Amino acid sequence: MKITRISELKQIASEVRKDIVKMVGVARSGPLDFPLLISDLLVYLYWEEILSLAESPKRVDRDRFCLGAEDGVPALYSVLARRGYYEREELWHYRRLGATLQASPDFRRALGIDAPCVTSGTELSIAAGYAESLGRENNKARVFCLLGEEEFSSADFFLEAERCGKRNISNIIIIIACKSIETPNIPDLQAPCMERLSEFGWRVFDMEGCDFASMEKTFNVLNSEPAQPTAIFASLRNGRGISFGDVGSAGTKKTLNTESMDRVLEEMEGRSNG
Repeated sequence: MKITRISELKQIASEVRKDIVKMVGVARSGPLDFPLLISDLLVYLYWEEILSLAESPKRVDRDRFCLGAEDGVPALYSVLARRGYYEREELWHYRRLGATLQASPDFRRALGIDAPCVTSGTELSIAAGYAESLGRENNKARVFCLLGEEEFSSADFFLEAERCGKRNISNIIIIIACKSIETPNIPDLQAPCMERLSEFGWRVFDMEGCDFASMEKTFNVLNSEPAQPTAIFASLRNGRGISFGDVGSAGTKKTLNTESMDRVLEEMEGRSNG
């Protein structure tokens, strides 16, 4: 990936993070830490990898995206707005009664939302069912599913992962967002999960989810090999350079008042112009 393109993507991600802070600040509620963490990852996917066009939102061969971590909703809304699915003014109505952009996305109302966002252990089942139905129609579209660390460790997840491997649902790609503070190395607790998925017949990768070059390298390898169920463990750095968002690996939810929102936006603006 050229340096100029990386710079462009970094700038887009910076603007997405500003949107997230403003959305949560105006709404006076909503998750902040996790959306900031996955901002680079979603920008890479929607600008470089996922076939998804706002002018043709129901295009049959488009790739599908399932969000299996409800805390990531503000980031997805901002990305979709910046891809042209709706006016950015809609973002400032986030969580308001009757607004299109609710705390949990409504795929029947909001363009660009392909599936309900659930966190009950059935995220992979929804994405896999979607992918399997596309495959039966000989549709080459892929289904991407983003999960948090909490969502991929349940018994239901591994039962569905085993089924996907046995049926070789080759058009599904799950991305597990893994928080890290200083080290890009995958924590030891993830190694058994990666090994287990490999035993089920999945391709397993790891990458830096805040590094566009690392993401590009991973997807170049992924796209050059024969398709099969794929799992990517994406290591994410906390805070994304924003002191207000720098928290421990367990994370905390914050509520922004107007003063806090202005302070964070001012800090972010200074960093993007520095």
